[in-house]
Amino acid sequence: MAEAKPKKGVGRQGPEPAAGSAQEYGAECGGDGGVPYLSVVRGSARLTRITLWHRDYVDGIQLETDEGVLPKIGGSGLHHDVKQDTFELDPDEFLTGITVDYWHYIDRIVFHTNKRNYGPYGGRGGRLSKNLTAPAGRKVVGFKGRHWQLVDSIQLMIA
Repeated sequence: MAEAKPKKGVGRQGPEPAAGSAQEYGAECGGDGGVPYLSVVRGSARLTRITLWHRDYVDGIQLETDEGVLPKIGGSGLHHDVKQDTFELDPDEFLTGITVDYWHYIDRIVFHTNKRNYGPYGGRGGRLSKNLTAPAGRKVVGFKGRHWQLVDSIQLMIA
């Protein structure tokens, strides 16, 4: 009897992107704790909203498209007084990159679009800071990295 293969894209990290639709880009910033995640906008869907949970660190990030909500990256906070912020993208707006301050976790993040910046979200900053930007003619369609109760690391996924 043939052994059943696990279904692709099922689990805590979310579905896998369609072949050729998204690729990793730039450095993965942060620590090596937690478990891997992948949260990527699919096909012709458009990123419409980003929700963040943050206090001293970036606890969690959730991407929403015009077709639905993607699985949460990280958690909802280690503390009771964690902040929750949401921003919406205009119909002609898209992510071009992020700036992250980090060490073992993502301490602070700023989102950059073709129109404006959102943030900073999180604490005062980590030991290292990096600006991750998609190449000209490309856009950020999601993130890859490691997470558990917090966002441990983050890397751009571009299309």
